[in-house]
Amino acid sequence: MATIEKRGAFSWRIGVKVKQPDGTFDWVRSPIKFPVGTSETAMRKRVEMEAARMELDAETGALQARQEETLATFTDVYIKEYLRPNCSPSYIHTITHLLERRILPELGDVPLHKLTPLMLERFINSLHNAPKRGTTLPPDQRKRKPTKEEVDRYAMQQQAAPETLSDRTVLHYYNCLSGLFKQAVRWDKLEANPMDKVTRPHFKRKKMNFLDDDQAVQLLRSLANEEDMSFRSAVLLALTCGLRLGEVGGLRFEDVDFTKGTIDISRARKYTPEEGSFIGDTKTEESNRMISLPIALLVLLNETQKYHEEVASLLGDRWRGDGTIVCSWDGSPLHHDTPSKQWRKFADNNGFPGVRFHDLRHTHASLLLASNVDAVAVASRLGHSDAETTLREYAHALRKRDLAAAEVMQQLFSAQQTTSADLGRLQSLHPTITYSPARKP
Repeated sequence: MATIEKRGAFSWRIGVKVKQPDGTFDWVRSPIKFPVGTSETAMRKRVEMEAARMELDAETGALQARQEETLATFTDVYIKEYLRPNCSPSYIHTITHLLERRILPELGDVPLHKLTPLMLERFINSLHNAPKRGTTLPPDQRKRKPTKEEVDRYAMQQQAAPETLSDRTVLHYYNCLSGLFKQAVRWDKLEANPMDKVTRPHFKRKKMNFLDDDQAVQLLRSLANEEDMSFRSAVLLALTCGLRLGEVGGLRFEDVDFTKGTIDISRARKYTPEEGSFIGDTKTEESNRMISLPIALLVLLNETQKYHEEVASLLGDRWRGDGTIVCSWDGSPLHHDTPSKQWRKFADNNGFPGVRFHDLRHTHASLLLASNVDAVAVASRLGHSDAETTLREYAHALRKRDLAAAEVMQQLFSAQQTTSADLGRLQSLHPTITYSPARKP
C-alpha cells in the first residue's frame, strides 16, 4: 500500500515498499511539489493518483526496473531515441565524446534516480582541476618514422605539467548533463532535472583576435602573390563575406549569382571520425543567408571557375570536381580543416602569427562595424540571429565610433572659450582625439 505524506504547504511525498533482489524490502519515495496557490483539493487528487500509479508499478515490476536503470543504460536510450533522430552527426559526436570521456566512467553505474544535485555539483567542480588528455600519438606508434624534432617535441610535452580543462570545456559538460536530464524529465524518468540546482560554470571569453585596416590591406597584398587560386578564394570568402570555415568548404559555383553579385550560403562541410568529411546544414537556421559580394571577389571567383574548367579539360577522366569552389588540384573535396592548415602556414610566413582562419570572420565584422555599417546588416552577413548578438561579440569595433561621439560632445562646449593651454592638456591626455578651439558665442 502506497503512503502519502504532506511535508509543507505545497509539498508532498509518496512512497511504497519494493522487494529487492536479495529478498528484503526497501522504501522507494518520490517528492511532489506544486505551484504556490494550488488548492488543497487539486493537490490531494493529484497525489492520490500518483500514489496509485506508483503502487501499480511496484506490483508489475516497472518501478523496480526504473530503480535499477543507471545513467549508462539511460544514455544508450537517449542517444538512440533522441539524439540520432533529431541532431546533426557533428553534435552527436560531441555529446558522445563528452559522455564516454568523463561522464560515464565517473557516474555511469549510478542509478538514474540517485543522482543528486550535490553529487553532480562535485563532479562539475572536479572537472576544473582535471588534466587534459592529449591526442598526440607516441612516436613509436605512428605510421611513418618521426623526425628528431618531433621526438624531442613529444618528450618535452610529456615532461611539462599537464594543462587542466578550460572553463569553456567544463561548461560543455554542464550543458551535456543538463540536456540529458531534461529529456529524462520529459520521458517521466525523473520528477525534476537535478542540474537545475547545480551552479552553472562561468568562463571568460578570450580576447577576440582580428586584423586592423592596415593589416587587412597587407593581407590582400600578400595574397596577390599566392598561386593557389582555391586557397585565395577561401581566404577572401572568409575575409570579405565573414564566412565560417565549414561554409567556405561547402560552397559551389552554382551558389554564386554573377549577374546579381550575390552568393547563397545554405550548406557547410563538416567532419566526424564516424562519418568522415560530409556536406551538412549550416550552424543555425539564421546561417542560411544570401549576401552581396564585392566586385573584386566576383572577378576572382569567375577566374577560379575558368581555371577549374581548363584543368578539367586537361585531366579528363582524372578530374574529380563537382563544382566545389575550394577543392584539391584534381577537383576532389578537401578535408574540412585543410584550408585552416594552409592558412596557418601562410599566416606565419607573411607576418600574421597567431591569427586563425576564423579570425578572418572576426576581422570582417570588426571592419564593417568600425566603418558605421548598420549592426543589423552585419548580423545578416554573419548569419547571427539578431543584432544584439553581433554587438555583444564585437563591442570592441565600436571604439572608433565612440571617439567620434566624444568629438560631437566637444561641440557642446562651444559657448565656452577654450585656451591653448586647455587644448594642450586635453591633447596630452587623449592623443587619439583631435580638439579644436571652441567658437565664441
